[in-house]
Amino acid sequence: MFNNCNKKMFGLAGQTVDTYGLDKTGQIKYSFDTFGFREGNDYNVHPKFVFFGASTLAGIGVHEQKRFSRYFENSWNFGLCGNYIDEESITNYFTFKKLNLSDTKIVFCWKNNDPVALLDMINRLPNNVYHCVTTKLDREKTCLYPKNLDYDVSKTHWGPITHQKFYKLLCYFLK
Repeated sequence: MFNNCNKKMFGLAGQTVDTYGLDKTGQIKYSFDTFGFREGNDYNVHPKFVFFGASTLAGIGVHEQKRFSRYFENSWNFGLCGNYIDEESITNYFTFKKLNLSDTKIVFCWKNNDPVALLDMINRLPNNVYHCVTTKLDREKTCLYPKNLDYDVSKTHWGPITHQKFYKLLCYFLK
């Protein structure tokens, strides 16, 4: 496995906190695995899907088991939250690739909504990577995020209903 390049999240490796990122409510427990990612990845199982990206992916304000990536069988979630930049997701991806896991679909969930900057980052990745974005791009293997149906406990991110809707959208998108 590999360590999260986001220093703040990696600094919480093996710990559980009551608040993180924009969620200051204390209603959700955020547990971080020994590599500094939010708990929930089974590293003993070869993943069918691996997700990289933003705080929505990390599941700010929702219980770990209600994040959309948890609905996928054998998936790993490397979502970043708190203080991070999209560049860190790219760094984590290239470190992940050194594991040489084949037959795994890679999905990036971007926070950046500047089409020029977004395309610049996307073009640095292989063509077989899928992308979920906030702004329409004329590019294969790219889908728009769904409209928000509910909010998390902090009222800043998707709630569990939107996570479930996004899972259904991704099932269609990743066929």
